Amino acid sequence: QQRNIILLLIRITCSIMLLGHAWECLRWETNLGNVLLDPSGFGKVLAWYFDTSLHQLYSNRLAENFVLGVDHSFGIIFIIAAISAVFIKQHSRFLKWPLHFAAICLTIIVFSSFYSKNFYIGILLENAAQILTPVILIYITRNNNNRRLVGLMKWSIAFTFFGHGLFAVGYYPQPGYFIDMMIKGFDIHETLARNVLIVFGILDFIFAISIFIPKLLSAALIYGILWGFITAIARITTSFNTDFLDNWIEQYLFAFMIRVPHFLIPLILWIEHRKSVNSPSSQ
Repeated sequence: QQRNIILLLIRITCSIMLLGHAWECLRWETNLGNVLLDPSGFGKVLAWYFDTSLHQLYSNRLAENFVLGVDHSFGIIFIIAAISAVFIKQHSRFLKWPLHFAAICLTIIVFSSFYSKNFYIGILLENAAQILTPVILIYITRNNNNRRLVGLMKWSIAFTFFGHGLFAVGYYPQPGYFIDMMIKGFDIHETLARNVLIVFGILDFIFAISIFIPKLLSAALIYGILWGFITAIARITTSFNTDFLDNWIEQYLFAFMIRVPHFLIPLILWIEHRKSVNSPSSQ
């Protein structure tokens, strides 16, 4: 029964996240263009592929249309994978393939962000939970080894919080939207917002370490659930505008959806932890 609940939560986590990424790819755009349209990098490969010059490549919108096609293709893959996540079973090999492809596409999108943001390792770390969520779902339908599953989830969320913390404490430049969310969410001025971010960044580091310490695990996971949810929902609440409700939902809902693993994975870990604590063998 407990395993069924965990499997259901992982299905929900994976499906919502993938639909969020699908919406981003189909309605807006990812950072893929920053890689594919780089005239000093992959842009030269596109020019070779289309057998044209860089000038013609960009002036004729060949490159832009190519990037748009890749984004839309990824979006379709994410939709198919989200559906697969709902129906996948232990012996459903066919339904696992879309999840494999989705994990690859997520990795490519994250790498494009890594490429376009000065190769900050923190970018790779803070997206670990999103990349690994399809992998976690595949794993739980393939294996009954709870210890390895828990380990995979712990590392995925630890990397995510640690990467987030690197930006919050200012190891990398504090993102402007981090500061804006703090100002709007807590109604404080910029200087205080930056200092509060540093505190939360330190707490992110503590969380990332604490989930590997048994005596601190329960308290750490409760913090992870709450802070993961707050940072995800803040993408919506701090941009709320009743005058542009449709536009608000269209622009910001997906930003919450793709961050669902940031609080549901700690919730799944907390449920698993409570089960192990209350099991007869632990008495």
